[in-house]
Amino acid sequence: MAETMEQLENRRAALLKQLGNTGDMRRGSITETYRPCGKAACACTGREHPGHGPFYAFTRKVGGRTQTVQLRPGTRLTKLEREVDVYRQFRQTCQELVDVNETICELRPVEGEGEAIERRTLKKKLRTPSSRRSRAKSSG
Repeated sequence: MAETMEQLENRRAALLKQLGNTGDMRRGSITETYRPCGKAACACTGREHPGHGPFYAFTRKVGGRTQTVQLRPGTRLTKLEREVDVYRQFRQTCQELVDVNETICELRPVEGEGEAIERRTLKKKLRTPSSRRSRAKSSG
């Protein structure tokens, strides 16, 4: 079922309010990896062993260059995870807002379009075949 214009405008207002309540955020991603240590006698050299870890890295683009910060489990990692998650939610909300606005724009009538249609209809009504015939008879 298609949403009414009022429902779409209410949804847009709710999304704008949600954007206004956005907290601290950052672009980037956090990855979790497991790595071998490089010691020949360590268990991590075996095929079945996943490696040591987990190790975490926060990566982002700054000025066209990639910056990576190595992290350990703890409060800094938790803070970064929360900020990256807020940014993902922000991007999702922005996309929803754009989608709702595009739908509103498609549904909203063009100003003056109704008048133009009305004028064309009126012109068609004024041009009747009988008036043409009467002009043709009077000129001949």
